[in-house]
Amino acid sequence: MSKAKFTEGDCLDILSKYHGKRVDLVYLDPPFFLNREFRLEANRTDVAFQGSWNDQEVYEHIRHVSKLNSTKGLDLYLSWLYERLAAIKDVMSDEASIFLHIGTREGPAVSLVLDELFGSTNWRSTITWQRSHPHNNVTKSLGNISDYIYYYSKSDSYTFNLQYSAHDETYLNNSFNNADEKGRYALAPIIQERARKGHFFEHKGYTPPNGWRVKKEQLERLDLDGYIHWGENRPYKKIYLDEAKGTPLQNIWTDVANITRTELDRRRYPTQKPLRLLERIVLLASRPGDLVLDPFCGSGTAVLAARINGREGWGIDQSPDAIRIATERSSELDSKPESLFDTRS
Repeated sequence: MSKAKFTEGDCLDILSKYHGKRVDLVYLDPPFFLNREFRLEANRTDVAFQGSWNDQEVYEHIRHVSKLNSTKGLDLYLSWLYERLAAIKDVMSDEASIFLHIGTREGPAVSLVLDELFGSTNWRSTITWQRSHPHNNVTKSLGNISDYIYYYSKSDSYTFNLQYSAHDETYLNNSFNNADEKGRYALAPIIQERARKGHFFEHKGYTPPNGWRVKKEQLERLDLDGYIHWGENRPYKKIYLDEAKGTPLQNIWTDVANITRTELDRRRYPTQKPLRLLERIVLLASRPGDLVLDPFCGSGTAVLAARINGREGWGIDQSPDAIRIATERSSELDSKPESLFDTRS
């Protein structure tokens, strides 16, 4: 199993003194600009957790200022976040990416900070994650059921592994409506459209007006293996259902449910995110053996996702309770890894 490390303290102080292995992927879920106290239950002990962005004195100061002047309070929050993001950037490798998880209220302002630090040309995507089912108790507003995850790379040379989400039933029924002895299949273009010229040659008496999408040797192999569907007017490539990877991942994620009370790995940590969400990010933007950093690690889910998928994980948090819970979960992974797997579905 890959390594894990947890460090208690402010990530600004810790990363400013760090001279170890360069970080290959960063996921952070910093305190939102909420001005509220959370509570968590750990080992049957009620523990207070504040969504603070420095020590208690500064938290109280920002909370007071934001009540008087929300704009000034947000400015202080963004300044606090900017310092830590700058320290994070300094320890990232050139091929590293960063995923910042934030609420929809603070998101647009935070994205400007990311633009300034990483450059707008290194913005890769703004992911919308649906974290809950629709709310039925809304009266004078729209139901707020999503978060943003801002995705930036440090440079234009970054690690990216295309991921896929499962096809929905409507798509399956509408697209995979052909079948042969191998099973159900969909039709994909094998000849070029007007916009681009393809490879020109005759195959079984047919030469497409704009050419084929594949070379002659590839087409002959596909046809020999039974992967060409000959329609009335044109041929298509067969995409068999059992070979389909799914739909290439888009930037709206509705297929990853938030944590429920019935899950085996439930820790009642206020900001705990589902393991499957973090695994998707880890697989998307890192390679086996890479170092994944979560500078506001909370219960350590990002570190778990890294370790399960052959990456090293490093979590930092100011809260002693967070570090304790994250360490316990990581140790549990070593002793009985099967206890966590049910949270990934």
